[in-house]
Amino acid sequence: MQMMTVNQIQYFSLYDGPGIRTTVFLQGCNLRCAWCHNPETWSLYASVSYAKERCVQCGACGSVCPSHAHIFDENKHLFEPEKCIRCGACAEVCCTEALEMNGTQYSAVGLYEKLVRDQRLYEISNGGVTFSGGEPLLQWEALEEICVMLRKNGIHVAMETALDLPWKTVQRSQTFTDLFLIDCKIFDENRHRAYTGKSNRQILDNLRKLAETSNIEIRIPVIERVNTDAENAENTAAYLAGLGERIKSVELLPYHDFGIAKAAHVGITQKKFGVPSDEQIAELRRIFRKYHLNVK
Repeated sequence: MQMMTVNQIQYFSLYDGPGIRTTVFLQGCNLRCAWCHNPETWSLYASVSYAKERCVQCGACGSVCPSHAHIFDENKHLFEPEKCIRCGACAEVCCTEALEMNGTQYSAVGLYEKLVRDQRLYEISNGGVTFSGGEPLLQWEALEEICVMLRKNGIHVAMETALDLPWKTVQRSQTFTDLFLIDCKIFDENRHRAYTGKSNRQILDNLRKLAETSNIEIRIPVIERVNTDAENAENTAAYLAGLGERIKSVELLPYHDFGIAKAAHVGITQKKFGVPSDEQIAELRRIFRKYHLNVK
């Protein structure tokens, strides 16, 4: 039986596919998007977040840490993550939630039992379960096991993915996924590499193949001066329009800076980007609709 590492489970979600859903955020991502709003999911393994602004210097974490990763000196709490063995003992005793574990191990059966509790809610709202991340398909073997169980019980499964994986992995996921929510960030390859750390060639090629048989909703994070220019919008819209009727919708998601604090809690420095104006969003919608795409 495969185990999977889950960052969090969000119940009663209205934004990750049709109807009322439960969204399961998995650990692990192979992109490094400069604006990422879930940087605590980058690691495939469990890790500890430390929000120093919440710490009250009680010392409880230091007293239970077996690897001495918490040091108190002159009223300062220093957390040394390189010493951390990810046991979670410190997070369990932290009274202010300054320390939190990112990542809980679940078996497919254990997670299924949590998700199936809301089956009636899924049924009456035409909802279901969405797997997100991170990049959920990095854990595709464990995902396959639980998704098969969900679908056998009539529960709709959506997969939010950036598609930066070998085609054989994406192709296999088609057998246990009803709807794909695809992150489509930047069309230009060089710019994509500069802001995510990876080329988008594999992503676009996988998207083209996926669109031959699977239902897809496109999600575009809109970041001022990164992908709000007309050239990027025109190229993206033209490419998506050429993929045919399987592209059910395009959703424009304005940038927010919620990831900055979360990044700091896991030792990552994240730059603040600009929020697109209403006028910029309206112009992007006009361009996508010009290509007869259904824009949300």
